[in-house]
Amino acid sequence: MWEQIDDLKRQIDAKRPLHPELMKTIAQKFREEWTYHSNAIEGNTFSYQETAFFLREGLTVKGKTLREHLEIVNHAEAIDYLQEAIHGRQLTERLIKDFHAILFQGVRNLDFHPGEYKKKDNHVLTISGKIHHYTPYLQVQQEIESLIRWYREEESKKHPVELAALFHHRFVAIHPFSDGNGRVGRLVMNFILMQNGFPPAIIRNENRQEYYTALEQADQGNPRPFIQIIANEVFRALQLMASA
Repeated sequence: MWEQIDDLKRQIDAKRPLHPELMKTIAQKFREEWTYHSNAIEGNTFSYQETAFFLREGLTVKGKTLREHLEIVNHAEAIDYLQEAIHGRQLTERLIKDFHAILFQGVRNLDFHPGEYKKKDNHVLTISGKIHHYTPYLQVQQEIESLIRWYREEESKKHPVELAALFHHRFVAIHPFSDGNGRVGRLVMNFILMQNGFPPAIIRNENRQEYYTALEQADQGNPRPFIQIIANEVFRALQLMASA
């Protein structure tokens, strides 16, 4: 798996620097797809075409709520922030909180403060019908600090795609925020990938059930299916770049 990914990445790297217009087109496609799919997984009702239209033209879409519009523009802004951060910044707790704050800026009637950890415990009904309890809110701070230490220790040992996938799973297993954990988790995962020269892994909305099932399997001690999903999406993105 890693040999195929690394070989395709080397083929693309050998053609760098890519033409600026080509890079701009690829970056716009990734930004639109990433924003659409990450929000759609969480219930945003914009279609891909509506998302792309709103991001390109800045015109609101009839029948959609203000919050849905903000989810799109804020997610796109979080990607822009990430693009700047990969040059010179490290993965830190501050960066994670910044992503969360950007995702919820301007959103009204929240029962939490953007960029701050949850103040009460949370849980979810899994795909298999079981109730899964996340890390108690009083333990979030120490668990996030422990996760970042783990990342530092494993950074030079694991393939970047595996490292990014495992970080994403461990992050959402903590579920440190009241809302937005999936979107923040995918942003941080792609920060790791892109800082290592890989394209983003965009989890597609049509694969949402497979994605959640693999996360549940990882919760039960088997992360391989989830790692494979992320590897497949990275390979797909590399193929898109290679064909372009």
